[in-house]
Amino acid sequence: MRSVNAGRAALLLALVLSAPAMATQQGACESMPAQKPEDINPLAQRGIAYSRSSEYEAAAECYRKVLAIDPNIPAIRINLGLAEFKQGRFTPAIAAFEAALRLDPKNSQARTLLGMSYYGAHKFGEAAENLQLALDADPENAQLHFYTAQSYLWASQYEKALKQFEWLQRNQPDSAGTHILLAEALDGLSRSEEAIAELRQAAAVAPGEPGVHFAIGYIYWAHHQDEEAEREFRAELARDPKHARALAWLGDIAVRRHDAKTARPLLEKAIRLDDGLRIAHYDLGVTLADENQGEQAIRELKEAIRLDPSRPDAHYRLARVYLDLNRSQEAKAELAIVRGLNEKKEDELRNVTGKPPELK
Repeated sequence: MRSVNAGRAALLLALVLSAPAMATQQGACESMPAQKPEDINPLAQRGIAYSRSSEYEAAAECYRKVLAIDPNIPAIRINLGLAEFKQGRFTPAIAAFEAALRLDPKNSQARTLLGMSYYGAHKFGEAAENLQLALDADPENAQLHFYTAQSYLWASQYEKALKQFEWLQRNQPDSAGTHILLAEALDGLSRSEEAIAELRQAAAVAPGEPGVHFAIGYIYWAHHQDEEAEREFRAELARDPKHARALAWLGDIAVRRHDAKTARPLLEKAIRLDDGLRIAHYDLGVTLADENQGEQAIRELKEAIRLDPSRPDAHYRLARVYLDLNRSQEAKAELAIVRGLNEKKEDELRNVTGKPPELK
């Protein structure tokens, strides 16, 4: 049975097209005839040759020309979808696989690739639905179980994810990836101690697996168990000194402790390594404001807002900095945003039952 490796398996790209290997022919399909039924086979063969040499855009053009002659060939729809998929163009891949399934509803290859295209597009609910159908046709496929579980998990369908993990635990008991994703599901169900236990099993199975100590630390951090969280974040940094998230969250713990001297270099290094970490920009803005470095604080808080404008905390902090600098109109504008965001949050809470938190 195939083993599962979290987030790394190149699932389904082993679904090769059924055609003889052939060298890439000279000339693009643009120059080839594309009008009559007898033109289809040369175009299709040229497309397959391009695909085998990883020239996916050229291959896609060949397949599109085939479909302009006859749009009702499921295999060509699949070939086109796979060429788009391998370019990371998931929306056109989805369209191609859906078209193939309309022509051949029982085609398991098209169904599986459709699920993976939704997965690539981060549409995890649709991914789970299609991967579950593919799994029903191939129930012993460990990688399908893994990606179906992951899709359910990221669609916040935790109970369905756990059912997939039960299969993986029976059949892949030594998989670090299974333990990691099971931990995420358990954390989403607010079963934090069990989640930490799964992560520790992952660390025991694969001591070098990246991110495991950070994940444990994150759970502790979320529950304000800062000493335990700090220990795990430092364990992650011992494995990878350039782990930006571990640095950022260590910086946040220092901010909680009002220890700007420790926080600032951690946050600055985290941002140098990954400029997209909102928590690092926000905390650095707070730290700079406390050190009366208003202009620098404004810059960092604005960046935190850019990364996530829906959260009121950075707007509120920015308003305080503006007030300290006697920029009252700008402060009023930020406070108005804070009021609006808080009112919106109250409206959402009235209409939505609580959603379990996700492990970041």
